[in-house]
Amino acid sequence: MHKVTYLPLHGGKAPRWLFSRMVKLGEKISNVIIDEYGADELLARLTDPNWFQALSCALGYDWHSSGTTTVTMGALKEALRESREIVIAGGKGKAGINTPNEIRDLSDGISAGNEEKLIEYSRLAAKVDGSMVYDNISIYHHSFIFTKKKWGIVQQAMENRGTMAIRFQWNSDNVDEKDFANEPHTGIDANKSKESLDLTYEKNEWSRKGLVEALQELNESNAIIYPERHAIIQRLDLGEKGREVLRKAYDVDPRDYKELLLIKGVGRSTIRSLAMVASLIYNKELAMRDPVLYAYNVGGKDGIPYRISRSHYDSIIESMDYITDKANLPKEEKYAVLKRLGSSF
Repeated sequence: MHKVTYLPLHGGKAPRWLFSRMVKLGEKISNVIIDEYGADELLARLTDPNWFQALSCALGYDWHSSGTTTVTMGALKEALRESREIVIAGGKGKAGINTPNEIRDLSDGISAGNEEKLIEYSRLAAKVDGSMVYDNISIYHHSFIFTKKKWGIVQQAMENRGTMAIRFQWNSDNVDEKDFANEPHTGIDANKSKESLDLTYEKNEWSRKGLVEALQELNESNAIIYPERHAIIQRLDLGEKGREVLRKAYDVDPRDYKELLLIKGVGRSTIRSLAMVASLIYNKELAMRDPVLYAYNVGGKDGIPYRISRSHYDSIIESMDYITDKANLPKEEKYAVLKRLGSSF
């Protein structure tokens, strides 16, 4: 069954000062994952609904709005523009329409001559989600991600009545090329509709082969429900383990991380945020279990759970920059402090 997540629409967009910082921190997080686990692992995480949501929260966007998809993917596309390991093509509006051209332009040295096949996958995925998942929707964001071996898709649609966004995430590991529309998604984030027709559902194979009408009621037990309220209520929105992680984060002793204290501006709050970033990288099970937790990393665009401090955000970026690029250490030692921070949870 598909995983279904309710994502209420919230107004507003990322201001320039926030987006530029999301790009920088997103680049640092992505590059550590690529260095430690490989580009295929980064792709797998970006196509996982919960980990993707955790990343968006960690970067400071709204913890459960439609913009978590468009803004986060836009920031990552910019962050990874020079990468030779992974490519993000497409985006919102006209950028999404231009995906085939971008796949051709950006695939040199990565796709090994498979550009036309990747373009076909991109178009098929858009067709499946736009024409076979019937919920009165229209796709307005389409991002195609690929490495040397794998591909994935993050795309988003909006109900024509304009009340809910629906995020579709694909991973090539889940796609049956003999029946491209058979349960391809790693996640569909949506408002549950009891009268929606999902022809990609495995049990609707018969309808894909000929019949054009069927009703498929989504199983509530497979739904991840984010409330319509914008506020975060810890006892409701975080599990007990998530609340325990927050308590531990506030108790991290900076004196145990003297390597980081040598960086100007690093104190208790920066160490705490670095610990959360490290857990996003090294403890993905935590991120996938309790993504709302990461809204406490730098705060949120609209002040939920608290307003973002630009100086605090900059101190995290500077610290990550030191760890990943400037520390004169062998590779096996470079991320040791991050691993220790992540393991503190």
